[in-house]
Amino acid sequence: MRSKWSHHTFLHNVKNTKQMSIAETTISTENETLKNSLLNLIKGIQENPESANATFRAKSKLENGFLADIQTRDFKFVSDEPADLGGTDQGPNPVEYVLGAFAACQEIVIKAYATVLDIDLQSVSVEVNGQLDLHGFLNLTDQRAGFTSLNYKTTVETNEKDAKKLQLLEELSVTRCPVLDIIQNPVEVTGSVTYI
Repeated sequence: MRSKWSHHTFLHNVKNTKQMSIAETTISTENETLKNSLLNLIKGIQENPESANATFRAKSKLENGFLADIQTRDFKFVSDEPADLGGTDQGPNPVEYVLGAFAACQEIVIKAYATVLDIDLQSVSVEVNGQLDLHGFLNLTDQRAGFTSLNYKTTVETNEKDAKKLQLLEELSVTRCPVLDIIQNPVEVTGSVTYI
């Protein structure tokens, strides 16, 4: 009985080891592909600086209550307000999308730089809270309509022990995150309202 259990345990461990090896190989291959893509992008921009100018687009149409149909590239999604703000709660509201965009952007920046710096990144997650005073949105006072403050907590799971690499990764996550830059710094905005 004991030998059968030992044999079973051995086979189970071998199977798990194989699965781990396959998983590690897959992650390693994905990281190499990602690293090569990033390095090729960097090289391409260094050789042709004009190619760094990127334009992102989105369009939205609101016809029913606060439910907006949004499209960017081939992706369609909705934005709505919670019931206590007059919506039907069929999707995140615009400021929640901003928070989600910031969280995802932090994760992407950390993953990208970790890959290029050869930092073994197991996972990265971000929790973010934005404080907003509805007086501004409702035109009750001159309070700004947008976030008055934002705080976040980024958790990085890694086996990396090089403190200098980790410090550089943290600095880059703050200084090279496009969405954080958009939130922190003034952006030139032009536009118009047309009535038809």
